[in-house]
Amino acid sequence: MKEPWSPQFRSRASLPVEVADCLRERLLGGEWGRVLPGEFELARALQVGRNTIRAALSILEKEGLVRTVPGRRREVVERVGSERQLVGKVAVLVLRTPWQTLAQAVLLWMEALRSRLQSAGWQLHFVVESAAFRRVPGAALEVLVERHPSAVWILYRSTAPMQRWFEKRQLPTVIAGSCHGGISLPQVDTDFRATSRHAAARLLGLGHRSVAVLVPAISFPGNDESLRVLRESFEGAILQVFLLEENKASVLQALKTLLSAEEPPTAIFVFEARHAATALTGLAQHGVPVPARMSLISRDDEPFLSHLVPEPARYERKPDAFAKKLAHLVTSLGNGLPLKQVRHLLMPTFVKGETLGPIPVPKKNS
Repeated sequence: MKEPWSPQFRSRASLPVEVADCLRERLLGGEWGRVLPGEFELARALQVGRNTIRAALSILEKEGLVRTVPGRRREVVERVGSERQLVGKVAVLVLRTPWQTLAQAVLLWMEALRSRLQSAGWQLHFVVESAAFRRVPGAALEVLVERHPSAVWILYRSTAPMQRWFEKRQLPTVIAGSCHGGISLPQVDTDFRATSRHAAARLLGLGHRSVAVLVPAISFPGNDESLRVLRESFEGAILQVFLLEENKASVLQALKTLLSAEEPPTAIFVFEARHAATALTGLAQHGVPVPARMSLISRDDEPFLSHLVPEPARYERKPDAFAKKLAHLVTSLGNGLPLKQVRHLLMPTFVKGETLGPIPVPKKNS
């Protein structure tokens, strides 16, 4: 599967020419400022070799669109009276990691967003810039903004320093997710508060008073909000929180710990879908039937969860609904409308599944 923004080149023989056409279109559309991205970044973005990129850039140099500067990145040649447009309808979505690492549900709303913006006459570009997610991202963000001088920015899973940087500079920015504390940029996110409150009510209604919560160790506003609601809802009950690293071993270790307790919890609430899949198969490995001995509910959803047996209870989000709200904010900002403190919170649909049951009744000794 190619990146959502990668072109589909037709033939290998004319590949440098087709890559040059792609680069020319983006350059004339105002995607970059005074300098082009490096060869490696372009090769990765277009999924071609560096030799192909060099050949394509050579074509553009002969056309007078770019020039080589020793020891520096290639510069865009300013051409007075040319067709080059510095101001265009361009939205840039900033990612921390390449598309291969993103969940399928995320790719679905990104593709839906691209389709909606394209229908409105906009271009959507995806930029992987891990340096923008550092604790002090200023330098990386300055370079990034210079390359896209007239873009509307979309930040996904962004850090507090990133959000503050864009807000301070009053750049047109939309948060695909939730704002960190004290930041008032427009945002679109799942209503994690309502979702977690609903999940807690389902578990409490089934008699569960001892619940384990599996949470990613990396903190995001939505996860923090979910935890606050769970602690409020299970006040007076037992709530064990396990922070998970980015691997299945962390989930399995959490299962081992909670199952070895003298009185194990009777239900598990998992934030991420992939962790829910690991927990479900891990419980089977330990011989714990679901939901006869352990109930499980996933806050997030992925299409693959519907293929698991038993099928997990979860909250299904509509990619197109998310993309529709994002596209509206992007185009509104592009038209100069002020959108501070605009918050769109979407409530997902509860999928009952087959992993929720009443609290197990202890067997009496005969």
